[in-house]
Amino acid sequence: MALTKVDPVHGIDLADKEYFHVDLTTDQQPTDDTAAVVDFGGKGTVIYDTKSNFDSSNDAYLLGSSDGVYLISFNIGIATDSITSESIIHTRGGIEVATDGSTYVALKGSGKQLRDSASDNGGSVVLSGSFIYKATNATTKIRINTHTDSVSANALICATVSQLTQSTTALTDARATWLTVVRIA
Repeated sequence: MALTKVDPVHGIDLADKEYFHVDLTTDQQPTDDTAAVVDFGGKGTVIYDTKSNFDSSNDAYLLGSSDGVYLISFNIGIATDSITSESIIHTRGGIEVATDGSTYVALKGSGKQLRDSASDNGGSVVLSGSFIYKATNATTKIRINTHTDSVSANALICATVSQLTQSTTALTDARATWLTVVRIA
């Protein structure tokens, strides 16, 4: 008899399905002008991991098939540590892949240059993307990496949208930084 997993919210049998979702649930403050892996292992909450493939020590997800096709989506909310001080010059972030399980290289991403000729800076940025990825071996891992340069304050990788604006109205608790992986074939 096969062991089945049932989605507790929707009651769907997940025995042959692969999907993963993790939210950043505590703000992360990396060093200014330095690349940083989003700390989902220490500051995040895994919502779904039907194959139990999350590598929390490396903040990475191991794709569960050497020949699977995956839909990968990410969102990264970045803001200055005090939203009233707009000091972000530029930022970039995206997905890194390690086909050997440990040597990560940039795969897909996004960026924003906020400073103009008047030396104006931004207070917050959201970087996001979705793409289809074909796995080629059984050791492929993915993770999010980001890099932000600011004038005087360190930037935050934001857990909620409340850090992205000065407004305290609707959606303040909505997640701003997350990673989703779904095997589609």
